[in-house]
Amino acid sequence: MGYTQEMNSPEEHVVKNALPVYKDWPKAGVNYLNTVDICRDPVAFHASIDWFYQTAIKNNVNQIFAADARGFIWGSVLAYKLGLPLHVVRKKGKMPGELISREYQLEYGTDILELRKVDIKGSNVLIVDDVLATGGTAEAICNLVHELGIPYNNMTVACLVDITFLEGRSKLEKLGTKVGTLVKVYE
Repeated sequence: MGYTQEMNSPEEHVVKNALPVYKDWPKAGVNYLNTVDICRDPVAFHASIDWFYQTAIKNNVNQIFAADARGFIWGSVLAYKLGLPLHVVRKKGKMPGELISREYQLEYGTDILELRKVDIKGSNVLIVDDVLATGGTAEAICNLVHELGIPYNNMTVACLVDITFLEGRSKLEKLGTKVGTLVKVYE
């Protein structure tokens, strides 16, 4: 698996070195990056939180949205550290209340994400997840947040890992959304 040749920050170096790659999992030919393992390394977990924190400050966010389920790990700590509201985006059927939903493409089929309907017009939001691959999940979340009245240019999608050859970043940038990633994977 090819990572960025040069490290852009100390956080990137620490997180990349704590990020295991499981070859041929869950099937032959797939190299799985298990971002949850970062949590077992307190230094790497701290570095990842610092990166999300710096991204939030740089983009002047006042609302945090976290993707089901790994985005909850980093989103909850970040919301606590910043003293900001955390909004969770869940898979269909996982939360009560007045919800909005969006179907999105998976590698093999579709799924549905849901978000509680809230009035947050005028906000700058950070959407937190662990991996940016094809951009399907992040795009669905952006569309849900947009349905709440937030312009795409008031959104920043922040992910620990960008699997660049799957081109999720360009899909989000075409919406007008800002994208930040810490570790870039090129192959």
